[in-house]
Amino acid sequence: MIQMDEMNPNERLGDFLARVRESQGFSVEEFSERTKISVKIIRNIEASDWKALPVEAYVRSYLNSICAKLGLDAKAILKIYSEEVGSNFAVRDVEPLLQNIAPMTEDEKKPRSKAVPIAIVLLAILLFVGLHFVTNVDSNSDGNANPPAVVASEDSSEVNADMPEGAEAVPVDSIKDDKNEKVTQAEVDKALKKSENLPASATIFISSTSKKDTVKAPTGPVSDNGRTKIELVGSGEMRSWIGIKRDEDDDEFVKEANIATVDNKLVYTASGTLYIVIGEPRAIGKMFLNGVETPIPQPKFGRVARFSVYDGRVLQ
Repeated sequence: MIQMDEMNPNERLGDFLARVRESQGFSVEEFSERTKISVKIIRNIEASDWKALPVEAYVRSYLNSICAKLGLDAKAILKIYSEEVGSNFAVRDVEPLLQNIAPMTEDEKKPRSKAVPIAIVLLAILLFVGLHFVTNVDSNSDGNANPPAVVASEDSSEVNADMPEGAEAVPVDSIKDDKNEKVTQAEVDKALKKSENLPASATIFISSTSKKDTVKAPTGPVSDNGRTKIELVGSGEMRSWIGIKRDEDDDEFVKEANIATVDNKLVYTASGTLYIVIGEPRAIGKMFLNGVETPIPQPKFGRVARFSVYDGRVLQ
């Protein structure tokens, strides 16, 4: 079997990978079956046609899978790839999520029992009713007793780690926004002034720390002089890779993140047009543009949503 030290100094990475594959007796079609990578992508990699391939994070995952099957040093191959394409992408010590995925067994295909989640919900309801009963008893005996705080329970459902083919694990950009900033009276007055020209059905929600509870808010896009603040919040249904770049034709992303649970959130603000790529839209529960909840454009083909945003709105 060919080893890493047998790579010729002037040999391209794709030629070397093709030579190793052939030395192990794999045809391109057989190797595609073993790695779960399409024949077209394997041919592009072995031709070192990097521009014909998806984003760099995907290519790195493909190379990881290829190295695993050929018995090559993945870190060394990724380093050669970075030097060949002139990339400064940092090699992360994470295991690719889609290496050597085996078909689901019959037991895995069976629906999971819902008995445990249902039991948890019933226990939470009984706990709430019990606290409410105890509170009523205490309030009858003491008219000045303070009401109990409501106890919130977190969803303990398991996240389905489904990702687009070839997506590499990228650290989550940000988790829950723990900031509890107070809204000033000036901000409330500004919101009230804006609401005077809005439809009667619209609602603006102001923090409870404000002196005024609720006022009207916009239901359509909100302009911010060409700036867009995009927030993507996980639904908890599955995992998604998200990339943001300035233009569809750009080679590099300005922001990348994975969204895996309901606690995950990506927040990014910039002026000008942004091009958004969402690997699995079902993994995103909500999208906000300049604070306004906006539907994610559904992909016509496949599982990847691609669209542009500008000044708080989706461009058609």
